[in-house]
Amino acid sequence: MEQQKQLAGIDTAIKAATILSAVALLGAFTLVDAAENYKFDFGEGPVAAGYTQVKANTKYSDSQGYGFESGTVSSVDRLWDDDLTTDFLTAKGDMVFSVALPQGNYEVTFILGDGENESETTVWAENRKLMLDRVTLAGGVFSRQTVSLRRMETRSMDGSVTMSIKDREKNYRTWDKKLTFVISGKAPAVAGIEIKRNDNVTTLWLCGNSTVVDQMTAPWAGWGQMAPGFFKSTLAIANYAESGLTASGFYSMKRLAKILSEVKKGDFVTVQFAHNDQKNQNDVNNYEATLTKYANEIKAKGATPLFVTSTARQNETDPKTAVGGLPERMRALGKKLGVTVLDLNQHSITLGKALGGNKEKMYMYTASDKTHFCEYGAYELARANIEEIKAKVPELAKHLRNDHEAFDSSKPDPLDVLTRAKTPITDGGLIQVEPESSSSEETDSSSSAEIAGSQSSSAAEGISSSAEGTEGVTSVESLTPRNALSGRFNGSTLHLEGIDGGAHDISFFDMQGHRIAEFRAVQGSELHVTLRQGAYLVKVAQGNRTLGIFKAVRR
Repeated sequence: MEQQKQLAGIDTAIKAATILSAVALLGAFTLVDAAENYKFDFGEGPVAAGYTQVKANTKYSDSQGYGFESGTVSSVDRLWDDDLTTDFLTAKGDMVFSVALPQGNYEVTFILGDGENESETTVWAENRKLMLDRVTLAGGVFSRQTVSLRRMETRSMDGSVTMSIKDREKNYRTWDKKLTFVISGKAPAVAGIEIKRNDNVTTLWLCGNSTVVDQMTAPWAGWGQMAPGFFKSTLAIANYAESGLTASGFYSMKRLAKILSEVKKGDFVTVQFAHNDQKNQNDVNNYEATLTKYANEIKAKGATPLFVTSTARQNETDPKTAVGGLPERMRALGKKLGVTVLDLNQHSITLGKALGGNKEKMYMYTASDKTHFCEYGAYELARANIEEIKAKVPELAKHLRNDHEAFDSSKPDPLDVLTRAKTPITDGGLIQVEPESSSSEETDSSSSAEIAGSQSSSAAEGISSSAEGTEGVTSVESLTPRNALSGRFNGSTLHLEGIDGGAHDISFFDMQGHRIAEFRAVQGSELHVTLRQGAYLVKVAQGNRTLGIFKAVRR
C-alpha cells in the first residue's frame, strides 16, 4: 500500500513536472514571438492603440530590448487627432535606434512625416546599409515606407555552422544581437516603426570582398550596402562580404557554409572575387575550380548562383585584362557552367570613361585609393548592377521597387546625386479627402483668402485680398469629430463659430496637404474667412491646441 502511494506520488510529480515544462515551453515560445514583432509609436504625445511608446529619452538597454543608443533626439507634437502621426521624433544629426531581435528576415515599416512642415528622412541600417534615401514629404503628408532586411550572426540558426570573422569585424553592427537604424536627414520626422518577422521573403545573399562589403566608415562604401534601397520589401539582402577576402578565403572561413545553412529554394547568391585572388598565385591557378565549387553547392540548395565580375581599378580600361584578367575568366566560366554573369567590371569601365576628368570621384580619391569606392561610386555601381539584373535575371528583377529609375552607365548621375534636394512627395496628405469632381473646385496655387475685419500675420500680406462674387453653392464639412468649434458659409465668407477669444492661427491647405496660407486673427466669438473659388482644408489652432479641421469648398 505504501509502495502504491509512493508510486502515485512519483506519478503525480512527473505529471506536474511535465505540465510545468509545457507551461515553461509555451512561455518561451510566447516570449520569442513577442520579441520578433514590434509596433513603436515615436513621440511624447498620445500613444496609438497596440503600439509601444518611444520617447526622445528612451535609451537602449538589454533588459528593455529597444531604444536609442545615441543622438540628440527631440519630440514634436502637431496636436492632430491621429494618435500615431500627431507627434514624431526628430534630431539634428543622427539618431541611432536599436531593437534586439533573433536572427532572420524582418519587414520594417517606417511611418514618416510632419503634420505641418516639409520633412526629409534618410535611414541606414546595421553597418550602413542604405535603406531609405532622403524620403522628402510635403507638410501634412505621411508615408509608410516598408523595407526588408536580415538580422545576421556568425552562428547559423540551426547551430550547425559557426563562421569566422576578422578582428575588425567584431565591432560591426552586422554581427550583434540587434537591428540598428541610423536615422538622419535635413528634417527627419519618424512617427513610428513597425517590425515584423517574415522568413518567407526572398533573400539575396552576397559573397565578396571590400568592393561589396557594408563599409563601416563613411565615405568608404561597397555597392552591396547601397543596393537595399532599390528593392521592395519582398526581398532582403544579406551581405556576408568582407574586405581582403579571396574566394578560397571566404570559403575556408565557412562564410559560404553559413549562408548555405540558411539559404532556401528561390533565393539568389552573388559571387564576386578577383582583387585579392589576383595577388596569390594559388588563388589565380584555382580560380575556376573554386568558383565552380561555389556554383555547385549553391545550386544543390535550390538557390540561384550569380557571378559578378569584379570592378576595374581606376587606371584599368580594358575589360579583358582588368584585375589580372580574372573577370574575363569568370565570364567564360559562367558561360560554360550556365551561371548568369552580372558584368559589373564592364560597367565600372564605362562609368569611368563617361566621367572623364571626374573618374577619380568614383574611388576613394581623398585617400589616394584607386581600388575602393566612395559613396558616390558605390551608388553608381549598385545602379549599374540593377540594370544587369533587369536584363538577365527577371525573377530577381520583379523585386525591384516600382519607382526605381532606369540607369545608363554611359550617362552617370551628377556627383551630388546623394546630397541634392528631392521634390517633396505630395500624395498621402494628413487628411485623406478625394478631390472634387468639378475643375472649378480644385485649389489653384494662386487662390487667395483673407480674414475679414481682423489683424493678419505677415504671412498673409503677400496674398491678394480680392474675392470672387457670392454666387454659387458653398459647403463646409468638419473632418475631426472632436472639433471645438463649428463652421458655416454665408456667400463667400466662412464663419468659424465657437471661438473663445484670444489669438488664433488659421492654416489653409490644398487637397494634397500643402499649406498655402497662414493667418493670425484676434477676434471675439467668431472668425470670418473670405475664400476664392476652390477646395481647401482649414486648420484652426490656438497656441498648441487644434480647435478644428474643416474641408471648405467654395464654388
